[in-house]
Amino acid sequence: MKLLVKILLITLWIAIAAGVVIMMSFANETHKVKKCRGITCRIDYRGAQPLLSGNDLMADITKRFGKPQSQPIGEIDIKGIAAFLQKNPYLENTDALLTVEGDLLIKADQCQAIVRYYTPDGNAHYLDRNGRVMPVNPLYPNRTLIATGQIENPLKDGKNIYSVPDSNHVMRDRLKSLYDIHKLAEIIQTDSTLKALVEQVYITTTGKIQLVTKAGSHIVYLGDTTDAAEKLENLMYFYKYGLVKTGWTRYSKLNLEYKNQIVCTK
Repeated sequence: MKLLVKILLITLWIAIAAGVVIMMSFANETHKVKKCRGITCRIDYRGAQPLLSGNDLMADITKRFGKPQSQPIGEIDIKGIAAFLQKNPYLENTDALLTVEGDLLIKADQCQAIVRYYTPDGNAHYLDRNGRVMPVNPLYPNRTLIATGQIENPLKDGKNIYSVPDSNHVMRDRLKSLYDIHKLAEIIQTDSTLKALVEQVYITTTGKIQLVTKAGSHIVYLGDTTDAAEKLENLMYFYKYGLVKTGWTRYSKLNLEYKNQIVCTK
């Protein structure tokens, strides 16, 4: 008798499980033929200025994949949209999914630009915190550090300057100015005083680095990025305890190329 009861219980649980699977399959098929309600876009700007809007992103998706609200959910190319988002140079941590309610949900974090650089022919690009090259959208001006001069831009938008392997010596050499700019921008961005003070980084024809600041009419000669944080710390110390006594317009050149020295030229 106990064996019979056990068999009946097992049979009952199997029937219930099979019923649940059938119901879920039916619900899934029903969901697939349901019309998509539209796109919901959530971009986390993480406190930075926008480089694109949710409307821009939705327009790009609609242009590439058609209006989702005119398509059954099962026909929406969700994998294609996800891959499309991953190629957007302004975004990272992207995701595309379909909600139970029938919405196409787009989620992404915006990359954070830390420097805008100009090539000799006038083309402008951003570098983000991680070294990604991004285009400049004139519709979304972004107040950040400026870099000009002999700056080569051998990578396409969306590529990362640090993704180039060490073995690729030719490309690494071509990227040297961008490596220097990015390193300086990282240091400047983490110091509120430097961020407010330094206006522009300039790369000379010989690859030397100069800084234009808001303090006086002088040019700061940094040389290269060797001990860059220490050089900038010495510069701030000189501003605080030196130029306040001698006057901000006394010198035309401050040379920080030599370790623990600041050579001033009138």
